[in-house]
Formats: sequence, structure tokens, C-alpha cells
Amino acid sequence: MTASVTDRATGFETELRDSFTSVDLLLEVDLHPRQYACARDHIGALMDEIPAGAHIALLMRFPALVITGLVGHAALTEPGSDYWDSFWKTIGRDRDEAFEAVVAQLLGDLLRECGLRDVEALRAKSIAPLMKLHAGLSATTVAALVKVVEQHVRAGRDPRGTAILENITEHGFKHRQVNLPAEFRILLKYAPAVAVGIFNRLTELLVATVAHPTTWTLDAITPTTADLPTGILRAAIDCLRSAPFLDGDTAAIALCTSRFPEVRIDAVDGEIRVLVPQSATDTTWRVWTGGAPEQIAVPADEAASLPIDAVVRETVLINLDTGIRRIVPLFDPTDPLIVFGVDGRIVSRFVSLPATELLVLVPNDTDLVSEVGTKIAITDCRPAPWGGWELRTVDLAGHAELTARRLGKDGRARRVLPIETPGFAMPEALSGIVARSGDPVYAERPLVDLPAHDGDDTKEWRVRVRRVGDLDWAIDYPWASADYVTSADPFDGLAEPLIGRYEIAAGDSYGLDLRLSVVLAEGLECSHDPVLRLPEADGLSTSVTVLASEGLTIDEPELSFEAIETERATVIRTDETALDVVVCPPHAEIRFEHPGHSATWQTSLPTIGVDEAGPGRLTVRVPGASDVSFALLDADADIVREWEADERSGVEFSLATKSVSDAAKRLLTGTLVALIEDENGDTEETEIATVVRSAPVDAPETIDHVGEGLTAQWLRLDTVQAEEVDAPTPEATPINAVVAPVDEILTAEPTASLEALGDSPVAPSRIPALLIRSGLAEEIFEAPTDYVGPHPNPFISCILATSAVVDQDAPQRDNVQSFLAARGGEDLLRILATGRLEDPRTGVFDRNVLAVNNMDRAQVEAMFEPFRIVPGPLVDVDMRTAATIEAFHRRDEWMTDPVSSEAPRYVNKTLRDVRRSSPELYDMIAARNEALHGVDTISNPWMLLSMQSLAFAAIGRLQAYGRLKTPVLTDEARAMWATLADYCPAMVAADLLIANAAVVRADALDKMRATG
Repeated sequence: MTASVTDRATGFETELRDSFTSVDLLLEVDLHPRQYACARDHIGALMDEIPAGAHIALLMRFPALVITGLVGHAALTEPGSDYWDSFWKTIGRDRDEAFEAVVAQLLGDLLRECGLRDVEALRAKSIAPLMKLHAGLSATTVAALVKVVEQHVRAGRDPRGTAILENITEHGFKHRQVNLPAEFRILLKYAPAVAVGIFNRLTELLVATVAHPTTWTLDAITPTTADLPTGILRAAIDCLRSAPFLDGDTAAIALCTSRFPEVRIDAVDGEIRVLVPQSATDTTWRVWTGGAPEQIAVPADEAASLPIDAVVRETVLINLDTGIRRIVPLFDPTDPLIVFGVDGRIVSRFVSLPATELLVLVPNDTDLVSEVGTKIAITDCRPAPWGGWELRTVDLAGHAELTARRLGKDGRARRVLPIETPGFAMPEALSGIVARSGDPVYAERPLVDLPAHDGDDTKEWRVRVRRVGDLDWAIDYPWASADYVTSADPFDGLAEPLIGRYEIAAGDSYGLDLRLSVVLAEGLECSHDPVLRLPEADGLSTSVTVLASEGLTIDEPELSFEAIETERATVIRTDETALDVVVCPPHAEIRFEHPGHSATWQTSLPTIGVDEAGPGRLTVRVPGASDVSFALLDADADIVREWEADERSGVEFSLATKSVSDAAKRLLTGTLVALIEDENGDTEETEIATVVRSAPVDAPETIDHVGEGLTAQWLRLDTVQAEEVDAPTPEATPINAVVAPVDEILTAEPTASLEALGDSPVAPSRIPALLIRSGLAEEIFEAPTDYVGPHPNPFISCILATSAVVDQDAPQRDNVQSFLAARGGEDLLRILATGRLEDPRTGVFDRNVLAVNNMDRAQVEAMFEPFRIVPGPLVDVDMRTAATIEAFHRRDEWMTDPVSSEAPRYVNKTLRDVRRSSPELYDMIAARNEALHGVDTISNPWMLLSMQSLAFAAIGRLQAYGRLKTPVLTDEARAMWATLADYCPAMVAADLLIANAAVVRADALDKMRATG
């Protein structure tokens, strides 16, 4: 006997209701188009079997079927057609507005009844937008997303889904969001976890087709292997059949076949490092990690890493052999929160956080709050590697969101997963062993912790494992939760020992899809003797590493390390596979920063000259150290003087070498030693530098491939500048004896020279003075014609971008303008647009600064610390305030320099020239004078520093563009301005940007008037 329509619909209803478990959107159920069409047809058929107008009864009895039919119609209908008109035509019935009204009224209840997502805003005028949300992404939208991913990778950016979303939605770059199709933007807004999960899987699929082309063939890919809904996968494959991903772009394809640089934290030492990826050939990279760039040579097939020991919003790496540029963002100044996962990697703000303990990095004046504004519990807190920041362990259990609140402003809320969510339990990584890729190696399997389930029903989680790059899952198994937390072995069923890189997935839907990538060498044991290698005269102390395992074959089970060796490669094998590893026993490193020289990490002892000039700094990095102090010993090993570290950054401890040189004045030779204390209180002493009467003069250490001559010249000028600062002009010496003649080598090609200065190992704080002393501050700069992106040094890049943005036809002008706003500040754009600051009296010396004149330095630092610990745009009021306080702390030194008495006279003589040439700049200078109303500048002449700094900058930039009747910046005046920059580099840099923007604007307006 044939079943009635109602009987068939009842069975279909039950089937659909069962499939809705653990999903928010219908697209996650991954229904076949035939099922959608069947459900839609059932609606029409059921209308023939119920009394006329009994719409409510139909909806209440078959909510899942009705929702599926309505969503299915949205999925099967061409975009642009009227939803209800096409619905009635498709099922062959006359339009029934009463049914439409009942659906509109009860849709929210139906969705909630089925456990599905309701978004009231999307059904306010029509149910169509909400139905389209549940239907997922159309083929047109998928094609647009494929294009978005392709454009991103072709531009040399990180080929991961979350990285693409981070870039597109970067604060201040709103114009990028138009690249995302509207349908996906809606999904991202109302179902972010699902949208991110699908976008991640789509991006991984596209990358896999070029990274593993023989495995990930279009005919072999299935919804299970690709982890994508059938409709989305079909649309993606159709795109790839018509045009392969990255079609023929070898550079972009290479980006997908190699690792992208990434940032990781050592949870034990708290050290943050950027991983420089391996390559098939020897490579040389220049890396910016907050201070002067460091150049590092990376051997073929090996990775390297560098510590990030200063606050920096992004780290930039440039391959000097190919020009390839890689940018790794760390945080947004408007949202200064970095979250680290269990594997030490940074967790994207687009990824939902587990409801457990997590390690976060935040400024010390930041509150972490939940969705209702209550503070989130901190279970542990310790100083971070960055000054003014903290590493906090927070417990997110019971919270739905995590938000950083600083200075009364909230950052972006980050989603927190429900408590009933799986998590990964990581073993401790092997010490001193990494894979060739730089990844840590684990000797034990990670576990998947399944949460306790509260309820009578059975809650199942899908846990899967496969080798990275494989198409098929080696393990795909359901695990059921118990009424207590259980630990599941995701590799259960795979033969021991495991070796290689594996991908683990755990979850129950696209919205809850946790991923982890690990390198395993199961059962491997490692011991280092000594545990920590310390510096000696000819390198590091010798050591031996022993590797052992019952189930693995090791090519070299015992590795001896001589003084000059820091690492050795070996291979660990099973019968089926092999893992290349690099053994690098933990060791101390030393970095000696001083003018005119590259500052690189080294294992040999540096030499400090007693008469060495300039602001030198010696830093030791000691893994596992809880404290390090320093002592100077004479030739008889007697203590001459002892010091505590000036600064600490994670396991890095620094000391200003000028204090060492001063203490060694009466010595012919000496030794600087470090006293190292570990977490158990045990101490050990080691030499870290030799101190001599006259240090050898080495040629500048640079492996620059382009502009070697410019770099060497900058380093030479840096040395001269340091000597002048260390020995200021005696008061009896005429001021006109202090001169800074233009350096013709450095001013011959201004833009190239400016970039070379930013690329050089010169400390960023010394760049403004060098720019001025060389005469380069009086030159015109133009963005290069092959401008591929901003310079990693924000000061340099803002100068170049300012000249580019005034050109309405400049390539990527939207990006340049957004960059200027993000790195320079809205005030900088305001000057370019109007010639004026919003309030030129802010962030400068005023009565408020004078009020703290009698406070000690610690009090002032505590009061103004919030302005400096999060680096924002260079010209915004917080950064200008921080620069003012920096100058405030140098006021006494400035007043002892003869230049301080001559500078006011020069400035007063030149103000008339500024007023005649640029009323806008003159008004800004005058406003700074107004801010001093009521201040006794006779008794406190240093209070004029803000006004003098901008006046010098105005003269320099006006002279550069030939806007002065006669040049007024003489060699003597240039020397005074450079001296001011020696004492107040941040203030002088900000004022240079302000003056440059005003003059560039005026020049552009003149050119526009001249052309009609």
C-alpha cells in the first residue's frame, strides 16, 4: 500500500530533526539538492491534504520540513529572483499571502524549535535573507571567495584563511572589505564561527591543490577530505576546472609549498620569537623585530628564529636574495591583546577560544572582561618580554567572550566556546630539538580532552587524524563524552611509534572545528650535557647530546658539539618514513649594540673598549634564567664593580656598556661576567665580554645586497655622531665650531639613501639625528615607482607615503592613505587635507609638564606610562605625549649642552621666514608658544623644546622644497638641530612628519594651480 503524503512527510520530518543536532545553520547539515527539492515539494503536497488555511497546524507539525523546504528554495534559486514569486511557481501553486504571513510570524519559533539560528534582523522585512543565510554560499559567492584568496596569496601574504580575514578587516583599512562578497559578509557577521570554519577549509583546499598536486587532484577530492559542504565544494572545483589556483604564478605557488613566517611563545621562558622559514637554498633575511633590523643567514633546508624583545605591532622579513617580503602581524594598537594557543602559536581573533585556561599578552594597565563587563579571573601573572606588558594566564570557563579594556576603551570581543567543547592536551616538547621547519618535536602523542556531558542523551565528537598533505583521514572516529572529562587518543589504531607531521581535527560541526598540527617522534629521548652551554673565549662550552629510542632508528645517536658549533642535523627513522631534525642544545647568546656596528646575536665574547663612545648596550640571552647580574673583574679576577640588569625582556638581560667603560678607566684589561640564577636558586658564573684599553676597529658588518656603500656610510656617520654626543662641545668653545656639513654621498639619491638608513643596523632612536646631520632632512623624497609596500620602519615609511598620497593617481592610493592613518595618525592625514592639526597645543610642553618638574623619574614614568607602552600612530596625541616625556627626562642634559643656549636665538631669527613661507606651520609653532602661557621660560628654558623642535623641522622641510627666499639652515644650524634630535629623537621625528606633511601639501597645491 502506498504511504500517504502525510506519512512520508512525517518520516522525512524525523530524519531532518535528527540531522539538526549540534548545528546552527542548515548549511552545516550538508543536504543534497534533491533533499532540498523534495522538502520544498512536500510543502505544496501537504497543502492539498490539510484544510484550507490551516497553515499554523502545518508549520507546527512539520517545522523541520518547512524550514528545509524554504531554505532549500533559497539555495536552489538563482540570485536576484523574487523569493516568494519563484517559490509558488516552482511548487505549482497560486500565491498564498496568508501562508507567507504565518511563516513570517512564526519563523523564529520554528527555528528555535529545531535548535537552529534565528536572526531577527534578517527577517524584519522578508524571510529571504535569513533563508539565504541558512542555505550557505552560492556558486557566485564561492567563485568570488576563490578570487579573494588568490589575490591575497599573489600579493605574498600568509595563505591561511584567518590571515586573509585579518588582513581584509584590519583596523583603518575599511576599503579592503569590499573584496568580500556580500553573502559571505552576512554569514561572517551573523554566524562567524561557521563562516570562518568554511573559509579556512576553502583556503586549505585551494592551497593543497598546488602544494600537493599529485594527491589533491580535483577528481579525488570529496566533501569528507576537503571538509566542505557539497555545494560549496562543487562550486570551488568548478572554479578550479576553469582556471587552476594561482595559474602559473610560480612565486605564489612557492608560497603555498613552503612555510610562512610565524610567531611563537615559549610558555616556560616567556620568550616570543619569529620563525624564519626553511628554503631549498641558502637565504639571507633582514628582519625587523622592533629595534634595528637584524640580518640572518639561513642555510638551505633549515629554519631559524629571532626573539621579539620589544613592543612591535608587526614583524617584517625581507629575503635579500629575492626581494620577497613577509609581514607577520602581532596586535592592533586599538586592541592590544595577543592570545597564545596550547602549541605556542598566536590565535587569530577570528578563532573561537576554548573555555579553559589560556596564556595572553597584554599591557599591564589592561582589564580582561567578559560579555557582561565583569573581569575575567587571572590565575597567573608574570612580566612579559616587552616593557610595560604582562603575560597572564586567564580562565575562560563560564564566559562567552573575552575583551581587552584599556583606558576606558574596549577592543574587539573574541568568542569563547561553550564549556562542553573538546580541547587539546599537549605534552612537553623535546628540549633542544626541532624539525627542519623549526617546529617543536614531541615524543608523546597529544590527547583530545572530551568535556563532561550533562544530560541523558549521548554526545559524540568526531576526532580525525591524517598526515599533513594526505588526502584521506587515517583515523575518523566518533568519541562519546561521559559525565566526566575523558582523554581520547586521537591516534588510536595507528601503529607505534608515530613519526612525522600530523593534523588533528576535533569537533562536531563547521562552527566547532578545532585543528592542531604537530610533529611527532614518539618515544624519542634526549639528554644534553651540560644542560646549558655558556660562552667561552673561543665560542661555547663543548657539549654532548644523546638521543635514544626503542622503536626509532637514529642516524647519529650521540652528537658532540665543539665550541663553534650550535646545531647539528640528523635523521630519525622508521621502516616507512623519516624525520629530519636539528639538534641545538640550549645555550646562551650575547648581543653587543653600539654605534656604527651591526647588532647580532653571537656566541663568542665581544670586546668592549674602555674609550668606546656612544650608547652601547650588551644583552645576554640565557634560557631558563630567572635573574642575571653583572660584574667587572680586573686581571686578577677581583671584582671592580657590580650591576643589576638595566632591563629584562623574558630571558634577556641588558646592561649599558658606558657604565662598564667608566668603571674600567684605570684598567689595562678586564672581564665582564654574568652571574646566572635559575628558578631553583642555583647560580653559575660565565664570561660574557672582554674589556680592553683600545678595542679593535672592525669594518661595518653588513651583508647588504643593495646599497652597501650607503649602509657603510650611514654606519660611519653613526660612529661620528656617537663620538660627538659622548663628548659635547665645551662651554668655552664658540658655537660656530659645531658644524654638520652636508654628506654628499648620502644626499645624492635622497629616497634610496632614506631607505638604506631604515634598512641599516642603526638604532631607530638615532635615525632622526642622522637624517638631519647628513643633510638628508633637507631633501625631497618620492615613493619609488616600484613601490610594493610600506617600509618596515614606520617613520621612514610615513615620509615616503606622504609624498605618494598627495598624488591622486598614485597606485594603491587607498592602501597608502589607510597606512598613513594607521601608522602616522589621523592628525597626519588632517594636515595633508587642511594644513592644520585638530589641536596643535596637545602632546607638547605645557603647564601640565611643568607641574611634574619636581617629581622623581619613577613617579613621572608611572603617570605617563599609558602613553608609551602601546605604540600607536607616530603623530597621534599619545605618541606625541610620550615623546614629550622622553624629552622631559633629558632636560637637564640638554641644558648643560651649549647648543641649548644658542638654539633659541636661531629659532627666533628664522620664525619670520617660516611665517612668510608657510602660515600653517607658523600657526602650529605659535600654538605651542600659547601652550606655555603662564610658564616661566626664563627659569625653565627647556620648556621651549617643543616649539624649537617644530621650528627646526619647518625650516628644514621648507628649505628642501625651495620655499624659503634664501637658505637659512647653515652647517651650524644643522648641527644644532641634530643635537636636539640626539636628546629628543621621538619629538624631532614626529615634528619632521608634521612639517613634511604641511610642506608636501603646499607643494602639491601649487602644482595643481600651475596646471590649471
